[in-house]
Amino acid sequence: MNYNIVTVANEDYKKFIKLFVNSLFELYNMEQVNKIYIYDTGLSEDTKEYLLDFPKVLVIETDIISKSEVIHDEGWKSSTYSKTKFLLDVLEKDSIPTLMIDSDCIFISNVEHLIDWDCDIVACARDREGFSKHIGSFFGAINVECSKQFISKWIDNLEHLQNNTDLKHCESPALSKTIEESSFKLQELPEQIVSAVFPDEKSSIIHLKSDYYAETVEQRLKLSHADIFVKRYL
Repeated sequence: MNYNIVTVANEDYKKFIKLFVNSLFELYNMEQVNKIYIYDTGLSEDTKEYLLDFPKVLVIETDIISKSEVIHDEGWKSSTYSKTKFLLDVLEKDSIPTLMIDSDCIFISNVEHLIDWDCDIVACARDREGFSKHIGSFFGAINVECSKQFISKWIDNLEHLQNNTDLKHCESPALSKTIEESSFKLQELPEQIVSAVFPDEKSSIIHLKSDYYAETVEQRLKLSHADIFVKRYL
């Protein structure tokens, strides 16, 4: 099954997106990957040229120019909350299954064998306490038509939470709310496998997620499990 990968990055995330693409092309079997869409929310020309040296990579210009220095600031929000609209755009363009994966992720191994390709959507299930049951850092739009309906509702719920609550992070709660309200065939994959904050031998994707112990980009890059990749790729 061929599929696309979608992510979003700005210049403050240039080190993350370099880890993303380098680990993808070194440690991931790319045979079934059709295209990697990187939506540009403020990348420099040098960073875009670097990314475009990789086969299958497309850097897509947007009207968003964001800067993000610390956890959950306005730059982070403008990039993060645009992801679902970009995912919908890719589904409209190519009409094939698409994985949306945060750009602060590192690939260790493939995930195709984990996915139920007969399902409609794949969500990352949180395996620790938090503000929602799911996390938007990994999402699979498998059945294209059902996924477009789901994502449109997700966008509506995200905008509603932004406008009507004091939540600092709305993407994942909006995802869980949309799942609760839908009847689509859902597959849940554990966070520890596809978005591992502290990876183990089961993990396929590491997520260098911002949290109280690592709020800035540099602090996240200094996490012990990131060290081998930082030394290898940066």
